[in-house]
Amino acid sequence: MRVRVWVALVLACALAGCSQHARVLCEPLELMYSGDAAAAVIAIDETKLAESDRDRFLYHAQRGHLLHLAGDFEASNREFKAAAAVSDELEPWSVTETLTDYSLNETVKAYSGEDYERAYLHYYMALNYLKMDDLQAALVECRRLDQEFRKLDARYEDDGRYQEDGFIRYLSGLIYESVGSRDDARVDFRLAARAYGGEWGGEMGVPTPLGLERSLERLEDSSGPQTEIVVVIESGWAPYKIERSVEVPIHRALVPEEMRGRTNLAALVKVAYPEFVSPSGAGVPFRAGVADSSGGFTFTETAERVQDLDALAHLVLERRKAAIVLRSTLRATVKQVALARAKHEVEERRDKDSDKNPIARVENDGSLLKAIFGWLFENLATRLVAETEQADTRSWVLLPAEIWMARIPVEPGEYEVMVQALDGSEPISLGRVSVAREEKVFRSARFFGGPHPVRCDD
Repeated sequence: MRVRVWVALVLACALAGCSQHARVLCEPLELMYSGDAAAAVIAIDETKLAESDRDRFLYHAQRGHLLHLAGDFEASNREFKAAAAVSDELEPWSVTETLTDYSLNETVKAYSGEDYERAYLHYYMALNYLKMDDLQAALVECRRLDQEFRKLDARYEDDGRYQEDGFIRYLSGLIYESVGSRDDARVDFRLAARAYGGEWGGEMGVPTPLGLERSLERLEDSSGPQTEIVVVIESGWAPYKIERSVEVPIHRALVPEEMRGRTNLAALVKVAYPEFVSPSGAGVPFRAGVADSSGGFTFTETAERVQDLDALAHLVLERRKAAIVLRSTLRATVKQVALARAKHEVEERRDKDSDKNPIARVENDGSLLKAIFGWLFENLATRLVAETEQADTRSWVLLPAEIWMARIPVEPGEYEVMVQALDGSEPISLGRVSVAREEKVFRSARFFGGPHPVRCDD
């Protein structure tokens, strides 16, 4: 019995995986910040994510993100589709997956993505199609996003979980409007306004964008579509998870009655839970403008902050925290009860052997070796039980902290699109575009604001 428990505990520790997820991606993060996106794609293929069945969602989502930043939009969408397929496969979770929640720890469960992470797969696929000037394919992702939000609405009803996204609905409305689907655009603009004005918009501190209000007014007035260049600007690094732990009283409801009050049953158990850390670098405003064919250049629009993914991630995790702590407490209690039972059986067997032949026991049983092994079992096994209770620190760390949008009204013609961070940085060019009357042209940019705080040399 003692050997079986020892082996099980060692196996549990091995399955737990002690690496912080962001640390695993330190090299791709550093390469991405240095501007070598192609090398970052190669680097992620050399991480353990590429070989882990439990991390397939994160591998495909983050590889797709790196390919998006590298400009390989078709390959990027293949990865995002693979991530979406993994998520669909894992939801609802199998019985085996659910049981692992209450046996070892949540890191042994295959990661299917947070609700907002799954939604942002389709956002990035739409963005890729916009980069390839394929508006019809982008519309398909808008419809898939609508299905995703309807599914979340049916699952959570009105319990305060992530069920809508003002920014995604706002962008989706603009895409619908760009192809003349005014009714669909009106629906999504209204849903966006409701999301911004609701609980989530208020808690994240992102007010309803003026551009959204003006779009609704134009549709209500039956005005024609605005000729414009829509610039989506992603800024900073999303928060990443670290582990926190605290000792709490053992969950007595899971302790068998005959074991209550035993001295070898711990009164406290270790509870592990994830906590987000927000990198610096976000919060800098932006402006956008154009240079026309004659060389004249003006910044005409200050970007509006349309999404705060840092605040969104914190809020989603905070609302899940009670359930995470409860599951951790239940798991830790079950392990401590099992360990206490094993210790009791070892003690009973030792006492029986001693009662049967106390003289032979002293002379022949190698008491020193058994004492050493007993000490190891009593002390190290207890520690192993605590260490197998680890927090799940996995998340999509390549996401931005904030998203901004600038809508530049223009006359039909050819322009070079420019964006500038208002921190003293030089403006950067997003390339030249040709804009027809009543057409919307979409462009996007990513600013990191500084290196990721998780470094490979730490």
